[in-house]
Amino acid sequence: MKVLKYILKFLWRLVKAILICLAIILLFPLLLYIVPARYNFPEPRPFEGNQWFNPYREMDSTHWLHANYHMHSRAWAGLTDGSENKDHHVYDTYRKAGFESVSISNYQSINKLYADDSSYIPAYEHGYGLYKNHHLCLGAKRVVWFDLPYGQNIHHKQFILNKLRPTTEIISVNHPSFFKGFRPEDFTKLTGYDFIEVLNGFRNSVPHWDSALSAGRPALILANDDMHDINNIKEIGRRFTVVNAPSNARGKIINALKEGNAFGVYYRGEEGESLHDKTGKFARLPVMKSFTVSNDTLRIELDTTAFEFRFFGQHGKLLKKTSGTRNAFYVLKPEDKYVRTVILFSTKSNPEGLQFFLNPVMRSADGNKPIMPHATVNQTITTLTRIGLALIFLVVIVAFIRIMQVRKKK
Repeated sequence: MKVLKYILKFLWRLVKAILICLAIILLFPLLLYIVPARYNFPEPRPFEGNQWFNPYREMDSTHWLHANYHMHSRAWAGLTDGSENKDHHVYDTYRKAGFESVSISNYQSINKLYADDSSYIPAYEHGYGLYKNHHLCLGAKRVVWFDLPYGQNIHHKQFILNKLRPTTEIISVNHPSFFKGFRPEDFTKLTGYDFIEVLNGFRNSVPHWDSALSAGRPALILANDDMHDINNIKEIGRRFTVVNAPSNARGKIINALKEGNAFGVYYRGEEGESLHDKTGKFARLPVMKSFTVSNDTLRIELDTTAFEFRFFGQHGKLLKKTSGTRNAFYVLKPEDKYVRTVILFSTKSNPEGLQFFLNPVMRSADGNKPIMPHATVNQTITTLTRIGLALIFLVVIVAFIRIMQVRKKK
């Protein structure tokens, strides 16, 4: 009987020790919340100027390339989603499907396959928090490990963007609507990013994009599959970016993306469609032949008839529809601050079908892309917040130690 009591007592102490260790491990990340700064955000201010920035002003209609930059392969010994996807299989599948520019973007890991190829663009998906506050770092120099895993307020989100900025050529806010990691109103404040992943294989985030544009943030569109299972045909080619560049060389692609000379594609395939079927359709995508802004009139010309052109403005307001034509125009009005276009190619059997989400024209003082404003650090509030949080953690630690001492005496 004494042996049994001894064993039970030992097991109880072991369980308590394990629970304490787990509590410490789980509570440790809370200390990271002392680090972020507090910011003064620039006020939302619609784009201004007498000229229009046209992202397609350098467009060559013979140089459209298909791209996808958000996909996962086996990483971290198979712990992350995508563990069954071999690197070569991912690349080979996308290349066979007609994608000329491809990057594997695993969580917190830069994939090195084909690193010597001129088309290679290093990428990874930053973030490991509970609420999917993720970013695509395209043209990444190194991995940033700092993150705030238990949720983020607007200051935390800005701090992460500022941490990423010096380490990568392009920052895209990934699937902002996923798990409500970012709210549309966040984009009336956030600065320091380049793209919003408006079209994602699991979630679309159009309201977030309109929120940013309406606030005078020159956010451009990215569209990606967010592929996790290369053997699931439905996950391949459902969202992608079409880039206007003379080649798939890294520099050419990055420059075209930054200029906005690209558009997002939403593709909803037919039921039972094979990868071969998709590949054929991608090879025969409608071609945007021209996109011009002249005398305050925006004109678009395609090589095929679209079901409908839709023009959207401030706060996502629908401004005009034009149906059943290859050419469409919109007369830009004095009250327009930006205008973006969605082109639909639908059929009776597939109403959502194929859609092109074009980058917007934006008001500009000199015809160039408006400059992203900058959030500045509020040093006083930052210092006071850090001191306050440090004191709270100190009180919690002291209280924990006292409780443990009292229990030991008992």
